[in-house]
Amino acid sequence: MFPTRRHTVADFLGYGRRYQIDYRFPVAPGQPERAARLPIAQGRVEEVTLTAGAELVLSDLKVIQPYASRSRGQAALLIVAVLEGRVRLGLAGRERWLTAGEAYTLCLDDRQVLGTHQPADQRLRTLSLAMSDEALGQWCGSLPPAAPYAWSLPNALALTLEQGYRSGLSGQARRLFFQGLALQLLAQGLTPPAPERLPATATAAPARRLEAVRRLLEEHPEREHDLAALASLAAISPSTLARRFRAAYGCSPINYLRRRRLARARELLLGGYGVQQVAHLSGYRHASNFITAFRRTYGVSPGSLSSSRP
Repeated sequence: MFPTRRHTVADFLGYGRRYQIDYRFPVAPGQPERAARLPIAQGRVEEVTLTAGAELVLSDLKVIQPYASRSRGQAALLIVAVLEGRVRLGLAGRERWLTAGEAYTLCLDDRQVLGTHQPADQRLRTLSLAMSDEALGQWCGSLPPAAPYAWSLPNALALTLEQGYRSGLSGQARRLFFQGLALQLLAQGLTPPAPERLPATATAAPARRLEAVRRLLEEHPEREHDLAALASLAAISPSTLARRFRAAYGCSPINYLRRRRLARARELLLGGYGVQQVAHLSGYRHASNFITAFRRTYGVSPGSLSSSRP
């Protein structure tokens, strides 16, 4: 297990020199020595060299001060995965939030510069895999360049990543474990997700559009959904979506999402997974919110359900 400690401005600047990243800290005293000691985060960072040109970085941090970064280096492939918390990404003049259960695949060069912003007062658990042209060619052969894209971590892969944080392996065994983890990341992250398109023409059957929205909520409850986005996807107004969805399925889209998240959580708890782990795999940012919702629905705490297994 990699150690927990305080990470200061000086520590982040050291990471920046190793990985060619410029860091910015909005709160820093005027004196250089004092600024270098300013705590930015508390937690753990582990850097694992898998092979020449392939680097895996795991972090589990309580962010004390907000900070931003901007890449200066190059990578034939970079995969960034978020297990807890959120990060704002900026690329080619466009911004998006990457939240728990999501990953982003891109390459870094002079034309594609990645900027990030990490808000304070959050637990942020991320994993990044960076590979050079030589390492990528050795592991995967020649690959055509692809536009950057976001994708959702499958449950099985998310659980494997969780094991990476808890693994007690050391030395060669630990490096082999992370090589296997990196291969799983590559297998998922090198295939752009199929675009989710719903019929948008006036002649498309309303029932078909509603079912597509329901299926999206059913299959991906871990994602962040809101009524406006679902309505836009279905090409109708939020009020119309809410009314038609309730008539078809007996509840609003948001209530359907809550039920699906809790149903998935119950399945995972019965499968032996821990409460904190289940909360994030089910789409809850905070375990406390998950525990309250689970107790209100099932009448017991999620911890008691998990501990009741033989």
